[in-house]
Amino acid sequence: MRCKGKAPLKFTSWEVIKRFLMLFSPMVILIGVITMAIYYSEVQRDKEIIESKEMHNMDMLTKMIGDEFQVIVSDLMILSECNELQTFLEKPNDFYKESLAREFLLFSEGRGIYDQIRFLNETGMEIVRINFDGGNPYIVPDDELQNKAHRYYFIETFRLNKGEVYVSPFDLNIEHGEIEWPLKPVIRFGTPVFDKEGHKRGIVILNYLGDKLLEYFKWVSSKSSLGEIMLLNPEGYWLKGVKKEDEWGFMLENRSNKTFGNVFPDAWQKIIGNDSGQFYTEDGLFTFVTMYPLQEAMKSI
Repeated sequence: MRCKGKAPLKFTSWEVIKRFLMLFSPMVILIGVITMAIYYSEVQRDKEIIESKEMHNMDMLTKMIGDEFQVIVSDLMILSECNELQTFLEKPNDFYKESLAREFLLFSEGRGIYDQIRFLNETGMEIVRINFDGGNPYIVPDDELQNKAHRYYFIETFRLNKGEVYVSPFDLNIEHGEIEWPLKPVIRFGTPVFDKEGHKRGIVILNYLGDKLLEYFKWVSSKSSLGEIMLLNPEGYWLKGVKKEDEWGFMLENRSNKTFGNVFPDAWQKIIGNDSGQFYTEDGLFTFVTMYPLQEAMKSI
């Protein structure tokens, strides 16, 4: 959309209006980009209103994401310390394993935002796993459980101390070594599990459905006619773009050249390495704010 005004002399125009958000662990960068024709002699006040509105949009998204992460971290801590898990660690038989699985299943049904809820032991083997299955959660049979010892999220989570939380990058779910289709964006939240004697016995991991996070972007976008929301990773690959064929280039080989930096090189150079800012390039007004959602979430834990 273009915002137009009249002036007797020259004006400056920016070609594209978009809004961006970069999400990655441990921080997110919210970016707003606006294209408009601005006539400095008459609409300076309108320009300032637009700039202020973009900052407000970024602040609103920051709060929404931070609040959501608070809920997820709270859920993670509850599950990692629940009585059913502690009892199973003390008495690892089929009866108490089934009791733990039922507890995780009820939690999945009640929350509705986790694609998977899992307990993995110290070898990386899935002991209990709940699949959400699009709203029909079920306990995964033993013969379908997998060893995840080689996966980065198990390695990173298992090395943590009690009460610490790992948040993965926003990426695509992988099953049996292959990217799951249809593509399923997830963020994994993990924490180590300790028995009553203080021995580390494994991890609890939640696969948060990334589409839930994207709903926030759509909501904010619907409240403003100035542009579209995009989501980028630290390297500038699109996680959510205007075109679906531009997304997930860091995981899909045939899209490896699809980056924000290739399209907006000047803006990308100004954004990387900075926590926040607002600036103009030939492409538009860019507004960005770096947030640390996990840090905000842990404040209430």
